[in-house]
Amino acid sequence: MSVELAPGSVLRFNKLGLDHLSLGEEPALHQQVEEALNFTPLGSAPLDQEPLLSVDLGTAHSAAVTASGDCYTFGSNQHGQLGTNARRVSRAPCQVQGLQGIKIAMVACGDAFTVAIGAEGEVYSWGKGARGRLGRRDEDAALPRPVQLDETQPYTVTSVSCCHGNTLLAIRPVTDEPVPP
Repeated sequence: MSVELAPGSVLRFNKLGLDHLSLGEEPALHQQVEEALNFTPLGSAPLDQEPLLSVDLGTAHSAAVTASGDCYTFGSNQHGQLGTNARRVSRAPCQVQGLQGIKIAMVACGDAFTVAIGAEGEVYSWGKGARGRLGRRDEDAALPRPVQLDETQPYTVTSVSCCHGNTLLAIRPVTDEPVPP
């Protein structure tokens, strides 16, 4: 589990046998600990080099968005949920391929897929695509692709949440009237 501690920092605790909490390089066998029962600062570069805006956990992977809008993932990549086009586990944070140059505001992890929201409200998804997880007809997609949203009623996506194989987007209608504070 990861917990946001202060603006831009994260603490974690977990069963250390899992590779989805950005533990860095594999420790030597004599240095491995089965469980961590207290919170420990997350210290993997580049996530410790600037504030974090968003963090989330999937079943066996995690994701984070930095203050500069870069999206990083780590953990299992069995279904492409890391967005790196390589199907191997990464204990260290990897920048999601295909999102460079796109400012990401928020990220959410499902069981084996990931969804990111851009600063302009655009939605990107990747990973396990079975049963509509990605919001399109794709099966597994190792790289992020935009999700085509219904534009008959104009709105802006403001938040995302994923759990197991489901995704929920919070939206705000786009109107000509000022939005109250």
